[in-house]
Amino acid sequence: MIKRRLSAHKGCQCHINIYNDRIDFISYYTRVISIIKNGDQRLIECTGTYSSTTSRQITYFLREYAPDLALPDMKKIIGKGFVTI
Repeated sequence: MIKRRLSAHKGCQCHINIYNDRIDFISYYTRVISIIKNGDQRLIECTGTYSSTTSRQITYFLREYAPDLALPDMKKIIGKGFVTI
């Protein structure tokens, strides 16, 4: 596992855990978003937006790791488990 900070927002209280085929976005101690690459598919789970601070962090995360997605996309999949987007 590789642990990283967001490139554009290094001072925030969040980090990224990168595994072979999975990226987890962690805000404070909560896993907020997970992205799993499965061949040509991408499975994404969002557990919540939680606060305005976490929402801003999600925006920075998506710009860096899933630039084709935005916060409204994450709000649509909260609580649905892993979905293909």
